[in-house]
Amino acid sequence: MENRPIQNKTGTFALYDLLTKYDKRFRPNFRGSNVRVIVQMYVNGLSSISDSEMDYKLIFFLRQRWNDPRLRYGNFEPEVTQPFVTLDESALADLWVPDVFFENGKGAAYPEGKEHTTLIRIYPSGDILFTRKLSFLLSCPMNFQTFPFDTQRCGIQMESYGYTTDDLSLEWAEPEPLEINSNIRLPEYDLGDWKSFQCDVKYLTGTFSCVKATFILSRRFEHYILQAFLPCIFLVILSWMSFWISPDSVPARVALGITTMLASITLSSYSNGATPRLSYTRAIDIYMLTCAVFVFSTVVEFALVHYVFRRRSRFTGPLGRLLRYDNKAALAVPQLVKITMKEPNHNDVPEWSVAQERHDKMAADDVISIHVNLASKMDVVSRILFPTLFLVFNIAFWCKYVM
Repeated sequence: MENRPIQNKTGTFALYDLLTKYDKRFRPNFRGSNVRVIVQMYVNGLSSISDSEMDYKLIFFLRQRWNDPRLRYGNFEPEVTQPFVTLDESALADLWVPDVFFENGKGAAYPEGKEHTTLIRIYPSGDILFTRKLSFLLSCPMNFQTFPFDTQRCGIQMESYGYTTDDLSLEWAEPEPLEINSNIRLPEYDLGDWKSFQCDVKYLTGTFSCVKATFILSRRFEHYILQAFLPCIFLVILSWMSFWISPDSVPARVALGITTMLASITLSSYSNGATPRLSYTRAIDIYMLTCAVFVFSTVVEFALVHYVFRRRSRFTGPLGRLLRYDNKAALAVPQLVKITMKEPNHNDVPEWSVAQERHDKMAADDVISIHVNLASKMDVVSRILFPTLFLVFNIAFWCKYVM
């Protein structure tokens, strides 16, 4: 082993002698008790949370502590005044370090930039502190059923790659296993609480020790309120304007219904791009679909109103008069026919004909009035029914997903 600069003079020679006889191929306490590795993390940054890729980037300092009896130099130099000896990162080539890997990592861990990112301290008792700054891309399985009111739990899981629990155990430091930079700000999430776990993972090759930390990420849904929910509400309200347009204004009501329907479909496609393709329905899908149903219902309501309104044409115009005379027997009522002995005049219209024509016209007007009034009443009822149902739906929706 070549000589390296060591910051602390006291204890240097004894430690150097120990390192010359040191074999990093064997773990501490070889053939003895397992090595307890105490793990602590300082989260310096959390960013690049991708809903589509289901991953996030974590920048952190990983601190590991363990004891290696082979490096106890305090017994050789009892007058050691310095609490530890600091080595540079080149000493890693000669020291045994835990083979910790990240189970949910999507790529290799690399130090940020070319700055010095490794710290090694060896204490007289043989305790070793190994600190490294890492930037890691980690997978984060997400559930979007309540999107955009969802809360995601993204974690990091560290395991020993080759040493089973008989040789090495990972443990979180107490009482503060994790520290989080208070200046972390995320554009779409609020970083809430965190939880730490200690676990054992069983594989075909044995049982391995692991530690896990989970970060609670609550999505900020204000953006979706402005970009999706409010426009959808406005479209539904706009579609109700059809109820105040006359039933015989077919182009206006049809154009309004089709336009609002197409706009609601466009909004739905916008919301679909925020998450990957899913096999289940999200909260925003339920809202968008319900809004589309309300808009479509206004078009159906107009079709019914227009159908009822057009039935009056059976009793107006030449065809209507023909139908009235064909149905005289059904519309007729007992008539009083006035008989006179007056000499017939070809220019006179028989009184029975005038009376019958007047009766037919009155009967047809009554039928027309019935259909017109029914169409108007359908619009009046819709003006109250549709907003009421939409209000009830909104109360139920927001209470379920937000309250």
